[in-house]
Amino acid sequence: MRQIFMQALVALMLLSASITALAQVPAGSVLDVWFDNPDQVRKFREQLDIWGLDREKGSFVVYLPDGDSRLLELAGLRWEINHTRTQQTVLDSLAIRGGSGIPGFSCYRTVAETFADLSDLAANNPDLAEFMDIGDSWQKINNGAGFDVNVIVITNRNSSFPKSRFMIMAAMHAREYTTAELITRFAEMLVGQYGIDPEITWLLDHNEIHIVPQVNPDGRDIAEQPATRFKRKNDDELFCPQNGLEARGVDLNRNNEVLFGLGGSSGDPCNDIFRGPSGASEPETQNIQNYLDSIFPDVRPGPNDDLNMPAPADSPGLFISVHSFSELILFPWEAVSDNSGNHAALRGLSRKLAFFNDYTACQDCLGTAAGTTPDYAYGELGVAALTYELGTSFAQACSTFENTILPDNLASLLAAAKSARRPYQEPNGPEVIDISGAETPVGSGNPLNITATASDLRRQINQPGDQEPAEPVQTIASAVYSIDVPPFAGGATFPVNAQDGAFDATTEALTVQINTAGLDAGQHTLFLVATDSSGQPGSPTAVFFNLIDTEEFFSDGFEAQ
Repeated sequence: MRQIFMQALVALMLLSASITALAQVPAGSVLDVWFDNPDQVRKFREQLDIWGLDREKGSFVVYLPDGDSRLLELAGLRWEINHTRTQQTVLDSLAIRGGSGIPGFSCYRTVAETFADLSDLAANNPDLAEFMDIGDSWQKINNGAGFDVNVIVITNRNSSFPKSRFMIMAAMHAREYTTAELITRFAEMLVGQYGIDPEITWLLDHNEIHIVPQVNPDGRDIAEQPATRFKRKNDDELFCPQNGLEARGVDLNRNNEVLFGLGGSSGDPCNDIFRGPSGASEPETQNIQNYLDSIFPDVRPGPNDDLNMPAPADSPGLFISVHSFSELILFPWEAVSDNSGNHAALRGLSRKLAFFNDYTACQDCLGTAAGTTPDYAYGELGVAALTYELGTSFAQACSTFENTILPDNLASLLAAAKSARRPYQEPNGPEVIDISGAETPVGSGNPLNITATASDLRRQINQPGDQEPAEPVQTIASAVYSIDVPPFAGGATFPVNAQDGAFDATTEALTVQINTAGLDAGQHTLFLVATDSSGQPGSPTAVFFNLIDTEEFFSDGFEAQ
């Protein structure tokens, strides 16, 4: 009954507001603003609280807490109040807290719940995970009332292979609910499926995955409360304290040292994209920069403001900062419109990962944003670095999160982990999919017949807002397999055949008869890798197969037929 009453109240408020002069937009309104080109979005990036892009409408979404529409009128852009979003915004602020999770959004764990669950995950799986404190929040340093900033590192600690590193972080912007939950679920999937899923198993044998689920725990803790759920910044009390909890603080994604202070950031402490007094002024920024410096080598030596200097093409390591919203994957540079020295490779990586979540991969389609963490990771260290913008709302409905955002982006993050060894190269190679024939156990020494498909087409095609050329597509040139050790780690390789007798197409059916002589009974891992006509191999694809000791099998009373 209370919810129905509140909905009626909000509807009445909106109806009353709609008959006022157009220049009088009610405080707290959410507007759709239509634009003709990206420059019109960039123009307001420093002035308005732009929430994201709506690809279907060809508009951007802006929040006007003070109801000020003058800037939009001056621009001459068409706009209208989005009554659905505005109504939901008001209702969210009236939500009653109850049960676990964020009020009104039980699928999203709170800061405390996130840390407790990941700490337990590591404690219960010490061979696969370690939960560590990498620094303190502003409130903990200054008032003793804040949080640690924690990372969970996931890998097979008993594996002696050299390991590539993949780091993901989320909840830098407090109000973006989907982000922390996504990568917390990713951590739980990796640990829970080790030894069960062959792809996850080999990834943890050969990679370290570093997950920082709550970069800005002070801010997120505030944004979990209905009355302050639109807080974006950290909780540094030195900046804009007079405007309350939502307004005070520094935008951590404008506070990094590389390309600090350029366009797409503000010097106004009460602006939501306030960059802070200097690069890395905030402890949360320092935590992440220091951690990046500790796990990734610097492969891009020289001045960070040399925008054209590339990282070596075979550089290892990948970093992803997860935000919301707009259904985008962004790549450096974010602070300027200039292409980076690894522009084509980063574009190819982004499009590969966008194949799985159907997002638009682009560099500058949200306008510039100076002082971002991906620009630091790439500019300071040469690490391939991306930003994910999840979904279509900060507080996405749990049904949408569970049914779309979560499965699509778990698949994308898994593909990212496969790319971490050579992110500038392997995503542009072909992928082996649809492996069949390994499901049924065979006797030791008997042949194992496998079919599969190799494709050079599994990357996102151009989407609205993407002005880049399409990725080059090559024919499949060859394929190989190895057993138990992937080819890149020294596993002996053997040729795989094209089913039609010739490698001459962008998608090839594959077939191979695997000799199991000399292999022990039990579970083994089959790795398949395809190479295109440019000489670029893709990442391995793995499946388990099982061998039966035939002598033992028949000695138990079974007879050969």
